Amino acid sequence: MSVAKSRPPMRDKDYGMSDAELAASPTVFRSDLLEGQVIVISGGGSGLGKAMAFLTARLGARVMICGRREERLKATSDAIREHVGADVAYHAMTIRDPGAVEELMEITWSRLGGLDVLVNNGGGQFPQSAIEFSDKGWNAVIDTNLNGTWYMMQRAARLWQ
Repeated sequence: MSVAKSRPPMRDKDYGMSDAELAASPTVFRSDLLEGQVIVISGGGSGLGKAMAFLTARLGARVMICGRREERLKATSDAIREHVGADVAYHAMTIRDPGAVEELMEITWSRLGGLDVLVNNGGGQFPQSAIEFSDKGWNAVIDTNLNGTWYMMQRAARLWQ
């Protein structure tokens, strides 16, 4: 029976592209593809959410990123402004709180003039075997990945009505 060895947590330098690479990476899409669209990306301060924020801004969308860590959101917004020339809005919040989601949607509509696309990228997981989850840890994952996604979609759909 083999036992998996634990790995140290990944650091930004271990994966992904730099801000400059995200801003200049070739794309198959025409530069104005998302012109006039308003897009919200949860988990937009890092990882895939950050990459999506860069690309959608490059394609002409007005972008709102959200997540729990304001410093990451601000850094991503500043980097997009610097490298792409687009102004990306951000709002620090947690998708686990229905009131915070409601506030995010209201801010998006008032600041950016609506909402056309919602990207539910925000989520969470613990880097451990499922058998090692505590009840509290499991509930945190469920609350973020299921309830948070539901709150985001439901609040957006209510505004789309």
